[in-house]
Amino acid sequence: MSSAVISEQLHSEVSAEIKLRLEWFDHYLKNGKNARLTCRHFGISPDTFYRWKRRYDPNNLSSLEDNKQNRRPKNLREPATPIEVVNKIRMLRESHPHWSNNDIQVQLKNEGTPISCSTIGRVIKRLEKAGLLRKAPTTARDTKKEKTVQNERPTGYSEYVSLLDLWNE
Repeated sequence: MSSAVISEQLHSEVSAEIKLRLEWFDHYLKNGKNARLTCRHFGISPDTFYRWKRRYDPNNLSSLEDNKQNRRPKNLREPATPIEVVNKIRMLRESHPHWSNNDIQVQLKNEGTPISCSTIGRVIKRLEKAGLLRKAPTTARDTKKEKTVQNERPTGYSEYVSLLDLWNE
């Protein structure tokens, strides 16, 4: 088989994305390796072109395939809260489950550890998600509010509403 037939078979088996990127590099080589001209011609950013240029392996066409499932960043942000502070927050939350983030912040500030309420909330959320800390139980005050809201309707209210419906008919 001739190389043109093999080349045509390869082009028929690859995706449209790979074909387009191959056109970029053909244009790039034909025009004296002028990347900016290639970018203007195809309407792509130089960053995009150079990223694909780094990935491109002429012996492996699959190097031009966009792996959308593996776009995780190489360097992920890690929590910057020191482990000692996380342990203090955990101990305070376990010993005083009814305390708010503000209460914990005041206690930590008194101990000489300044930290924001939002950071405390993020730490608690992370600990709960990891199963290292249980969610704070609801207080009796919260359940009282729910009961009063449910019992606000006077006796016979549903009969009154049904009489109004009859009246409006």
